[in-house]
Amino acid sequence: MLNLRIFRSPAAKYYQDDVLHGPAAYPDVYFERLVEHGFNAVWLRGILRHLAASAVFPELSEEVARHQDALGTVVARARQHGVGVFLYLNEPLCVPADHAFWQAHPELRGAMEEPTADAWCMDPWPRVFALCTSMPAVRDWLREAAATLFRDVPELAGWFAITASEHMTHCWSHGAAKAAPPKGCPRCTARDPLDLVLEVLTALHDGTKAAKPAATTIAWNWSWNMFAPDPQPTLIERLPRGLALLLDWERGGTFKMPSGKPNFIDEYSLSYVGPSERFRLGRDEARRRGVPVLAKLQVGTTHELATVPNLPLIDHLYEKLRGCEEMGLEGILGTWNFGNMFSLNTAAVGQFVRQNDRPEPDEFVAQLARSYFPGADPAGVARAVRQFSAAMAYFPFDMALLYNGVANYALAYPLTAAPLTGKSMGATWMMHPRGDDLSRSLGQFTLEEVIDLLATMVTHWNRGVGLLESALAGCRHAHAAEELGVARTIGCCFRSTRNAYSTYKLRLERPPDLPARFREVATDEIANLETALPLLEADPRLGFHAECQGVQFSAELVREKLAQLRASLAG
Repeated sequence: MLNLRIFRSPAAKYYQDDVLHGPAAYPDVYFERLVEHGFNAVWLRGILRHLAASAVFPELSEEVARHQDALGTVVARARQHGVGVFLYLNEPLCVPADHAFWQAHPELRGAMEEPTADAWCMDPWPRVFALCTSMPAVRDWLREAAATLFRDVPELAGWFAITASEHMTHCWSHGAAKAAPPKGCPRCTARDPLDLVLEVLTALHDGTKAAKPAATTIAWNWSWNMFAPDPQPTLIERLPRGLALLLDWERGGTFKMPSGKPNFIDEYSLSYVGPSERFRLGRDEARRRGVPVLAKLQVGTTHELATVPNLPLIDHLYEKLRGCEEMGLEGILGTWNFGNMFSLNTAAVGQFVRQNDRPEPDEFVAQLARSYFPGADPAGVARAVRQFSAAMAYFPFDMALLYNGVANYALAYPLTAAPLTGKSMGATWMMHPRGDDLSRSLGQFTLEEVIDLLATMVTHWNRGVGLLESALAGCRHAHAAEELGVARTIGCCFRSTRNAYSTYKLRLERPPDLPARFREVATDEIANLETALPLLEADPRLGFHAECQGVQFSAELVREKLAQLRASLAG
């Protein structure tokens, strides 16, 4: 059994001080539903200088009492329901270049970074310095801050930490991603990045265990392959005793599409079952060293389409959970900071935890359907789910498309035949202004392949919608309307995505018959939006992206797009 199953509230605010917003995001009723859906822990992003006072660097402590009070409230509520609270740590977090700390400790400045709009960095400041872990005082601070935190909030369950980072932390945290040594740190330039990873993890682990030996400490291998080839045996063999390892289940995997084309997976995925070769290598190395292993999954949805409550690929989800169990894993981290709504998918986790038998996927889905959709045809639901998974095999999975494509907001993305401006599309997971340069979303697949694959996928997906509609005809439970609405909306989202890429191709090539061909695409999009509109009006969850806490499409935005398209065709 997977003993630790960590999830997260969709109301939690990663970028807006997760801990201070924690009491609002985690009311008692949330924990009641969490347990019902099979989870026994939650996570919040923690920043050590907000959570622990320190004699090493007293000037770094910022509103500690306020943050500890908020964290303590969440911990106390969770404990009443048998739920643990974990912190996600990304330390030592960089310090803004203009912070008074550097006046007192200029010798601790490490690598410097000046994030730009396109930089791979999640920090909000225009210029930052790393706290250089080559300096003993920085490691002392990490150790003391961790110990202080667990003494002050003793019921905190533990933490998991990333050490190859979107946030700027140790001096090599971003250098390796740029295939360049740390900029501005003569101490760390010649060092092995894995040594920095190890000293951060060791300091945090030792401090935590000194204060609370029973705390769970977990190192996440996210992007360690930036530092050394998988599975980083020289790092795993030196991890502190008692530190567990969290491995990405899908990243580093390859599967053949129906066409026979190999497709490389380097992100979370529900369309790919896994585990990846990278996961297997890491798990095997950890097993040799006696290191406990957990799997990082996305239970609800992924960057494949993050603005719906769930991708109902329950057969794939079940195979992932069953695979984790068969491998003897300690548990799962079931979500990052999106894809975390309660749905049919999380109900599947609850069923998996409660039952002991492990049937074939179709039978598991049918068993779930009997309880989640009373009065439905369970075998019909299983056929629909199998069809959805078959449809997603055509998804043009690519990091470029996931991060720079239009799928998350395609229903609201305006279509026009005007010449391209070349403006950036912005990050798919943020509320950025949307331009029209889709070239950055094309990686493993050509523009023509993306259009053709999406068209095929939508055809297969909508067959699944028809199967689900028939299977749910006898169910009057609210779950039936919700899940059918989600499935229909997914088809609409990917149909809009195809139309966006078709329009981009027309604008790029400017063929002589552009007006007529654009009219054909626009007419199809109008029909698609007319299908989507009542679904969005009925379910306000649709279009919400939990990472940025923003609505990327809505009934109002679709009505505006419909008006624009109708006007363009009438003109």
